Amino acid sequence: MDIGLSCRLGDQDAIDISYVRALAETMEAVGFASMWVPEHIVFFSKYNSKYPYSEDGTPPFGTDIGLFDSLLVFAAAAQVTTKLRFATSVMVLPERPALLTAKEVMTLDHLTKGRYQLGVGSGWSQEEYEALGVSFDKRGKRFDEYILAIKAAWTQDNASFHGEFVNFDNVVLLPKPYTPGGPPFIIGGDSDPAMRRAATIGDGWYSWWKGYEIEPHIEKFRGVMEKHNRSFDGYHLKIGSPHRGEPPETLIKKVETVKKLGAEEFVIAVPVEPRTMERDLRFWAEAAGIKG
Repeated sequence: MDIGLSCRLGDQDAIDISYVRALAETMEAVGFASMWVPEHIVFFSKYNSKYPYSEDGTPPFGTDIGLFDSLLVFAAAAQVTTKLRFATSVMVLPERPALLTAKEVMTLDHLTKGRYQLGVGSGWSQEEYEALGVSFDKRGKRFDEYILAIKAAWTQDNASFHGEFVNFDNVVLLPKPYTPGGPPFIIGGDSDPAMRRAATIGDGWYSWWKGYEIEPHIEKFRGVMEKHNRSFDGYHLKIGSPHRGEPPETLIKKVETVKKLGAEEFVIAVPVEPRTMERDLRFWAEAAGIKG
């Protein structure tokens, strides 16, 4: 089982392009398999929307949070690495134009030589949708259409798609992705709709282990996969979890649990400070049992 690292890049003054490259190089050197970067286009000083992974619905970040664009971060990181994989955790896909996203991701797929996986979700912030002029209430149907429309643009020579939110005929999107069929869609989210989407039109599922027991949660998803006649052969099952404020030695127990559940990758979110980046990465790699 691979171990990936979730990195929030852009919210500290010490983080710039040289840091991104150094971080990626060091992650690869110490044995992390992948870099995961969260994605939101904009944040807000206050929310009425409820964040799904906190008890009171309050987002776990302040009003001055910043994030670089994940696709551009990966383009930079790919220049100084050869094995490290990349994934967005997660791109709020329904907020973006489908064909523009298809073009950008196709380009990144070539720049990384197939090392990018497209983590996508429907999002939780109504404020963000409204600021971008996109309907929050219909995001689920738009989400499904976008995935199918992007796959059509990647795989068909003269692509056509007709839906409520995406309509096109005779679209030529070249070059075709470096990855045959395009980068896999990893569906993020732990709601029933997210599980259904991951089992029907997704190439993988990314669950965030926070606030629930992981074993019955994964068993529930196995049931959803069985209901929709999906096999786990070749399927990308990912589990992520924050590990902050807990003793470092308990991390290996999480790793062992996720491995027993049959996940192909466990993504950890741990404290890594810019000034002590290399030391922190080596510390957490050892705590997770990574042999670089």
